[in-house]
Amino acid sequence: MNVTAQKSERFILSFDYGTKGLTSELSEVWPIRQDVGYYYNNGFNSNVNLGSWMNYAGISPEYVFFDNKLSVSSGLRFINFYSEVVKSDYDNGGYYFLRVKSDGVVTDYARIRAIKEETNYLGIPLQFKFTPFDFHYISLFVKLSAELAYRISTSTDIEFKDAEMASYQNAVLQDLNVGVNKVYSSVYASLGARYRLSDKIYCSLDVFLPAFYMTKNNSSLVNITNISGVQFSLDIPINK
Repeated sequence: MNVTAQKSERFILSFDYGTKGLTSELSEVWPIRQDVGYYYNNGFNSNVNLGSWMNYAGISPEYVFFDNKLSVSSGLRFINFYSEVVKSDYDNGGYYFLRVKSDGVVTDYARIRAIKEETNYLGIPLQFKFTPFDFHYISLFVKLSAELAYRISTSTDIEFKDAEMASYQNAVLQDLNVGVNKVYSSVYASLGARYRLSDKIYCSLDVFLPAFYMTKNNSSLVNITNISGVQFSLDIPINK
């Protein structure tokens, strides 16, 4: 009689890479003149384009239990958060106005082609996974994830219409007094599948569901209204 032995692995080491598209709206912190257009939640209008996305990479040991149905994992994750406000006719030399100072009846504006911001976080993810279907070579799962991260760097770059204005960037940023949250956290769910490439390596694909919670002001340029994206993982089983 031939029988199939129960899978012996209880630990899996995962190397993860994920990318998330962020639906956003312009933050009111930046005094961009309102006559450059109207801002919509989908991040685009006829005059100013809003862009924001997130990429991350990390490593996370996973412990599997309850007859391979449940697992929990945690680890270390590097998160890159990027956002921008760019004139829609940027390639044709277009620009918009940014109020840099207001003193009584005198208001100073700068002509801006683009503002770009990049923030890096180092964090710890925590993930709970339920795998109801396992067909030996492929398994299907649902996952609930949370992550908490601390900011390690932020850079904001203003591209002025007039190149000689570049030397005033630090002064403009100081007058505006904009900042980025030191802490990033989110809670989200995903659906996914894990495929057995061999006995020594698997690959997994997660598709994030739209519901989420995230700390505010993780970008000074935009407010995030929704998150969607995918995660790809290489998984290495580690037997007891």
